[in-house]
Amino acid sequence: MNVIGAFVPQLVKSAGERGVADLINTSSIAARNIFPNFAVYSGTKAYVTYLSRHLRTEPGPKRVRVSAIEPGIVGAELQSHVTDAGALAWLDGSKDTMDCLTPQDIARTIGFLASLPPRVNLQQVTITPTGQTG
Repeated sequence: MNVIGAFVPQLVKSAGERGVADLINTSSIAARNIFPNFAVYSGTKAYVTYLSRHLRTEPGPKRVRVSAIEPGIVGAELQSHVTDAGALAWLDGSKDTMDCLTPQDIARTIGFLASLPPRVNLQQVTITPTGQTG
C-alpha cells in the first residue's frame, strides 16, 4: 500500500504525458485457490488481488492501467523463507512433479502487460507451471 501510494501520483502524471501508465501488482493463485498451510500467505495475496480490482476505479479513469499478476509456483528464493513444515513438504513435493515457473517467466509476462496498446488493460493474469493443477 505504501509503495502504491507513493507511485500513483507519478503514474497519473506519466499517463497524462504519455497516454497510459501501468501499475502491475504481484499477487498469487493462492488468492483464489485453497492450499493447506498457506492461510496467511493466501490472505495477503487475496488482499493484493482485490486491492488491484478496487484501485481500477481511482487511477483507471486517469489512464493508469491496474493489473494483478497471479503466478503459481515460482522457483525463487522466497521458498527459503517458508517455516511451516506442511508448506515446506508441499513445496518440496511440487519440485519433483513439475517444472516451476522462473522469475524470467514472470518478468516476461509483466513486460507483455506493459507493452499492450493504451486501450487494452488485462486486469488479472494467472500464470502457472504447465504441470500445476491447483
